[in-house]
Amino acid sequence: MKKLLLISLFFSMASVAVAEVSTRVSMADGNTPLELADPCVPLVYRDIMAGTQLTIILDSNLAEESWNCALAITDANRDYGVLSARGPAPDHPNSCLPAAGLYPAVNTWLQTGIAGYYMYPGVEDVSVGDWFIIDYNATSVGYCTVKFYENFAPDPNRDLHFTHVVTRDFNNDGIVNFVDFDLFASYWDAEDCNGPGWCQGADLDNTGSVDGYDLELFVDFWVERTHLSWF
Repeated sequence: MKKLLLISLFFSMASVAVAEVSTRVSMADGNTPLELADPCVPLVYRDIMAGTQLTIILDSNLAEESWNCALAITDANRDYGVLSARGPAPDHPNSCLPAAGLYPAVNTWLQTGIAGYYMYPGVEDVSVGDWFIIDYNATSVGYCTVKFYENFAPDPNRDLHFTHVVTRDFNNDGIVNFVDFDLFASYWDAEDCNGPGWCQGADLDNTGSVDGYDLELFVDFWVERTHLSWF
């Protein structure tokens, strides 16, 4: 009897331990996962170009109406990334997915030093699955941390880390392709690149010349798409 009780207690505790709302980061299409910078290091994602749009999907293995969570960008991080809910403010019905149940809510969280969204599942019919979707835009080159909170915790439960690098989409049409390569090639071997333009961006490492190092940086993002409108 004691053995059965211990086994039952173990599985009960294990089920509580894994119950959570988790974050899934994808490219703008919402389907292509954004890879981690290191598979062994969670929530630190590989470099993206400034101007790239991502989607952050909050999925849950809970079915609780009382659960809530939030995503926010704080302090100086707001200079590098922006979160956007889908749908008209102040409520954002298009950011609520079917598993979030009946009458879920996504509300703006805006106060000094903080910009983000509170998310609440519905009053009934909440189920396991994807609850909410929030867009993330890398607005400038640099580092940005998105903070995730659960149940009004005063401190974030986890941080999502993004690094934004100089864009290779020189004509800003949403994809890195031959149009961008033509511009890059037009500056090949140039040795008089200066800021702030750096030969229209072709000098990706800002050394003053366009060479093989810049070519390596360019091809890292070949045919990568950045904007949702391209899908």
